[in-house]
Parts: sequence; structure tokens; C-alpha cells
Amino acid sequence: MADFLHRFAEGFAALNKDNLDQVAELYSEDVSFSDPMHDIHGLAAMRRYFGELYANVEDLRFDFHA
Repeated sequence: MADFLHRFAEGFAALNKDNLDQVAELYSEDVSFSDPMHDIHGLAAMRRYFGELYANVEDLRFDFHA
């Protein structure tokens, strides 16, 4: 896995409801993200999205494989 993708995957996997300030280390101010239910523009909106996503999560794990 490329160094950038490895660092991103590690940072993404470490996110939780208590460290959402780290979203700024993964995404730029002008981030755009969309999926079938969301159309997100900007870092503040992305942080809110993750806040809602993780609000009731007690345990979550991501495993990335190259």
C-alpha cells in the first residue's frame, strides 16, 4: 500500500466519537463526499457527518488489506 494510503487508512481506522478533531488531518477544508444518502461539502460538514455516524458506536474496527 502506498505511504499516503497507509497513513490515511491508519488515521481513518483510529477515528472515534472522542477524537473527531482528527478528521482535519485526513481531509482538506474543501472536501466533497457523497453516497446515496449524503452530499457533504466542507470540513465542518464532514466532521458533523462523522459525529452523527459515531454518536452511538461503542466499538468499530476497520481492517485494510492491500
